[in-house]
Amino acid sequence: MVELDVSVIVPARNAAAWLGECLESITGQGPREVIVVDGCSTDDTVAIARSFGAQVISDEGRGLPAARMLGVQSAHCDVVTLIDADVVLPPGSLERLLGEFETGGFDGLQFGLASEADGPGYWGSALAWHHNHSRVRSWFGVCATLIRRDLLLSVGFDDSFRSGEDVELRIRLEKAGYRLGVSPTTVVRHRFADTFDGARDQWEQDGAGMARTIRKHPRRAGWMVALPLLATVRGVGMSLVRAPRYLPYWPGFFLYNYRSMIGEILRPAGQPLSVGGNAAWLAAARVAPMLTGFLFWALVALVLPPAQTGLGSVVISAALLTVQLGMFGVGPATLTLLPAESDGGRRLIATSLLTVGTFSLAVAGGLAAITHSFGSGVGEAWNDPLVTALFLATAVFAAVAYQLDHIGVAQERADRALTRSIVQSIVQLAVVALAFVLGIHELSVVVGAVAAGALASVVVGLRQLRRASVSPDWRHGLRPRHALKLLKPGLPNHALMLADRAPGYLLPLIVAATLGPAATAAWYIVWMMASAVFFVPQSAGFSLQTALAGTRSRPGLVVSAIRASLLLTLVAGGLLIFVGPLLLRFLGRDYASVWVLIPILVPALLLSCVTQVYYGLCRAQGRLLESTSVAVVAAALVLGPAPAVAQLHGLTGVSLLWSVAQSVVALVAGWRLIALTHTKASSAAVQIPSSARQEPTGMETL
Repeated sequence: MVELDVSVIVPARNAAAWLGECLESITGQGPREVIVVDGCSTDDTVAIARSFGAQVISDEGRGLPAARMLGVQSAHCDVVTLIDADVVLPPGSLERLLGEFETGGFDGLQFGLASEADGPGYWGSALAWHHNHSRVRSWFGVCATLIRRDLLLSVGFDDSFRSGEDVELRIRLEKAGYRLGVSPTTVVRHRFADTFDGARDQWEQDGAGMARTIRKHPRRAGWMVALPLLATVRGVGMSLVRAPRYLPYWPGFFLYNYRSMIGEILRPAGQPLSVGGNAAWLAAARVAPMLTGFLFWALVALVLPPAQTGLGSVVISAALLTVQLGMFGVGPATLTLLPAESDGGRRLIATSLLTVGTFSLAVAGGLAAITHSFGSGVGEAWNDPLVTALFLATAVFAAVAYQLDHIGVAQERADRALTRSIVQSIVQLAVVALAFVLGIHELSVVVGAVAAGALASVVVGLRQLRRASVSPDWRHGLRPRHALKLLKPGLPNHALMLADRAPGYLLPLIVAATLGPAATAAWYIVWMMASAVFFVPQSAGFSLQTALAGTRSRPGLVVSAIRASLLLTLVAGGLLIFVGPLLLRFLGRDYASVWVLIPILVPALLLSCVTQVYYGLCRAQGRLLESTSVAVVAAALVLGPAPAVAQLHGLTGVSLLWSVAQSVVALVAGWRLIALTHTKASSAAVQIPSSARQEPTGMETL
C-alpha cells in the first residue's frame, strides 16, 4: 500500500459506537498519521483510538473548533484531512480525493456526503433524507475535508463558536479568495443518530451556529435568518411529492432551529437580555403560536354553527379567567423565592405546581356552579357533563402550564415557554382537526382539544425540568406551610394582575349573556387577533420591570421601553388592520361584517403601550396600590356599562367602550409616568425595594 502524505484528524467525544468503523476505514487508506483528538470522553473512545494505532491527544473539553485546531497544530503533513467520527470512507476514496485536490488546485476540498441513519428508526432516516435532498450538500464544510495545514494555521476556526464554525470559516475563506469545493464524485458515508434527541440536538446546533454567524457577519450571512423557513417550505413541498412520511419532521426542524437561533441572537452566552430583547422574547411566546391559534378557531368556525363556536369561546375564556383567579400570586412569588432554594427549587417547584393546580380546580368548580345557575350564556355549556369535566381539566392543565412559565423565567430560561406554547397550539389544532375528520362535531371537541394542548404543554415542561436536573420533588405533597411561603409575597401583586386582565376575560362572558353565542363567536375571533397585538405592550411593561429590578437599572429605561413598545405595536397593529378583514372574510359572512371592530381597537392598543409601561414602573417601585387603583378604574369603565352598551349598540359599542376606557387610563398613566420619572431624574437609576421584585417578567402575558 502506498503511504499518502496526509495527516488525518478525527475529533471525537463519547464516540465509541462509531469510532471503530470510522478509524478502520481511514487506516485502510494508508495515511501517514492518524490523530484522534478526544474531548474528555467517558466511554471507550480513547481505548478504541489506540487500538487502531492512532495518536491520541486531549482538547480538555474546549469544544469541536478547538479540537480540530489542536489536531492541525500536532500534524506533520502539509495537507490535513478533517474527518468526523460519524463518517466512513469507502476503499480508495482518500487517494481519489487527494488527486482531485492536487489537480484542481484546491485550498480546501470536501468529500461528497451520502447520509444514512444509524438504525431502523424514524428520526435518523428523516435527517438523512433531509440532508440528501438539501442544497446544503453543495456547501463546503469540514466534517470530511482535505485542507492545507498552513491555511488553517493562519486563518483558523473561531473558538467562540460551539457550532456553525464550518459555515463561519467558509465565509472568511471565500472572502479571502481561497479555492474551495465539494467533490461530486468521491463520496463517503455520513451517519446520523437514530433518535429524536439526536435530531433535536442537530437542529439546535444548526440554529445556534447560524445565529453566531449572522451576528459576526451580518452583511454576508444576514440572509440566513430566513434559511430554516425556506428549508421548511421546500422540504414540506418535496415531502408531499416524494416522501409524505417525513412531513412530521419539518415542524420540529422549524421550531428548534428558530428557538435556538432566536435565543442565541437575543441572548448571547453570558450576557443579559436588553429591554427590547426581553420584550421580544416575551411577546414571541404568545405571538408565535397565534397562526395555529387562528387556524384552530377558523376550523371551528367553519365546521360548527356560530352558536356552538361562540359557546366554545366562552368556555375557553372562562377557563383562562379561572387560571388567573386561581394563581393567587404564586407565579410572582416563584420569581423571588426559587433562585435562593438550596436544592435547585425541586421542592418549591412541586409545591407551586400543586398549589396552582388545586386552587384553579376549586375556582373552576365554583365558577361552573355559579354560571350554571344563570342558565343563559356559559351556563348552557354545563348541561353536558363531558364539557364540564373537560373544562375542569383545561383549567388545571392551563394553570400548571402557566406556572411552568414562571418557573422558566425564574431559572432564566424563558425561551422554554416559546417551545411549549407552539407545542400546545399544534396539539390542540391537530386534535380538533382529527375529530372533525372523524365526523365528531361537538362542543366537547373544542374544549377537549384545548385541554389536550395544555396537557401537552405540561408534559413538555416537566420534561424540560428533568433535562435540566431539577425535576419536581413530589414526595412531600401539598403542605400548607410550603404553600403559605408562596402566597405571602405573591398576593400583593395578584390584585393588579386581575384588574388588568379582567376586561379581556369577562367581556366574552358579558357578550354571550347579552347578545348570544353567535355574536360571541365573532367577538372572540376579533378579540383574539387584537390580543396578539396587545401582548407586545404587555411584554414591554414586564421587561421594564425586570430591568429596573435587576442590576442593569439606568436612566432612560422608561423612554426606551415606550419607544420599543410603540414601534413594535405600530407594526403589529398595521398588519392587523391589513390582514384582519381578509381573515374574517375567509371565515364567512357572519364574521366578515365585524371587520369594523379592528380599526376601533388598534388605536387603543397603541395607547396601552403607555399604560403597560406605567404598570411595569409601578411594580418595580412597589407602587402596587396606586397602579392597582388605576387598573380597577380601567376595568370599571369597561365592565360597568358593558351589558347596557352591548344591548344598545352591539359589538361596535363594546369596542368603542373598551377603546374609550383605554384612552382615559392612558392619559392618567402618561401623567403619572411624567411625574414619576421627573421625580427620579436626579438619581442615577431608579431604586427598587427588594420586596417589590416579585412580578413575573414574561409568562404573565399568557
